[in-house]
Amino acid sequence: MKIMVVDDHIALGEGTQAILQMGIENSQVDVFTEPTHALQQLSSERYDVYVIDFHLKDMNGLTFVEQLVKIHPKAVAIIYTGHNIEQHIPDLLEKGIIGFINKTESKKRLIDTVQYAYEGNVIIPLDILRTIIQNKKIFHLTERQRKIMELAKKGAKNKEIASELYVSQRTVEKDLTQIFSKLNVMSRVEAISKWSEFE
Repeated sequence: MKIMVVDDHIALGEGTQAILQMGIENSQVDVFTEPTHALQQLSSERYDVYVIDFHLKDMNGLTFVEQLVKIHPKAVAIIYTGHNIEQHIPDLLEKGIIGFINKTESKKRLIDTVQYAYEGNVIIPLDILRTIIQNKKIFHLTERQRKIMELAKKGAKNKEIASELYVSQRTVEKDLTQIFSKLNVMSRVEAISKWSEFE
């Protein structure tokens, strides 16, 4: 697994690198302290997972993610921060972030989060979902998201949904991330149950 870590604090970045390389077999972890250098690297190389601090030099995590998805639309990106970013969470989800983890979490939680994201899972802690609700940042489902829920309710898997809607499987996964946050749920089963209530 190839992992890019973007953190403008070199000691923290190297600490994250050490944790991931020891915890994930056959992993290659590259650390960038300058977000502009990280983006330049993407002109010639792709990574399986991007672990991004929110407060970066010269730009914040949201701006970095916006640039990242322009270069690598299917990027699997996680925000890894020690700061309160409540007001930015809805925008980050809209841009395609599929996971959040606080730097106060254990090494195992960091390793698990990266591995789960690599496997195509969405990682949204319950407290973040509650924050979205509390800040009244729930948005109506888009037309495509409604179609995704209709197909999911019929039992279709992500690959089948992607084929039916003529989009990539990653697009379906990112839409599901946003659907989970909008419906304030943690799982596909809960989303289908809640969607059924709205129909």
